[in-house]
Amino acid sequence: MALLKKLLVAGLVLGGTFLSTNKTSELLITRSKMSLEESARLIVDSHIAGLHKLYKFSDEELNKFDAWIDSTLVESARDSSNSIIVNKTEKILYLIKNGKVDSEYAIDLGGNSYEDKQKEGDFCTPEGRYVVKQKLYPESTSFYKAFLIDYPNKEDKIKGKTGGAIEIHGKGGQGYNWTHGCMASSNEDMDKLFQYINKGDMITIVRCTSKDLFP
Repeated sequence: MALLKKLLVAGLVLGGTFLSTNKTSELLITRSKMSLEESARLIVDSHIAGLHKLYKFSDEELNKFDAWIDSTLVESARDSSNSIIVNKTEKILYLIKNGKVDSEYAIDLGGNSYEDKQKEGDFCTPEGRYVVKQKLYPESTSFYKAFLIDYPNKEDKIKGKTGGAIEIHGKGGQGYNWTHGCMASSNEDMDKLFQYINKGDMITIVRCTSKDLFP
């Protein structure tokens, strides 16, 4: 997680010490007493606990999101292909090349980013494994450039989900969630993504994950 990486680095810079206090207890962890991996896991667990309260997901759902990410990475490596993983919690888009995280980009989401999309007009960004249906250039979109994804896909339709025209598009970087369900990146970042993502490439969107996706 991008947030985990920032927290971990900040803690280690400050003498390798993480300090957490409340009215009854104080936990002091140093590099000499706890390994880097153990320290990272402590932060992940704490971060996930906080996300449970905000995003209201179950352990079963978290495992599902993690499995989607694993499958995306495996398939990208197997097929020597590029793909995208979107983490709604952190508002981060990851570019995947040949099964490895290459780079990350900030994005804006739907006005109701905390839930999975169910129908047109709910302002939710969908969650699932999709593919790029069409690559839209400036003359074909009002949002600079865009990747149109296949929401609702077959699985979504079985669940009764409706709506459409969900894209990863430009004109993002507004600093808040404003779209009708799309994922908006800056025009500059869209230029970079357009070099590597094409029709048929995988787009995986998760609400959250316990995976560490470091570029």
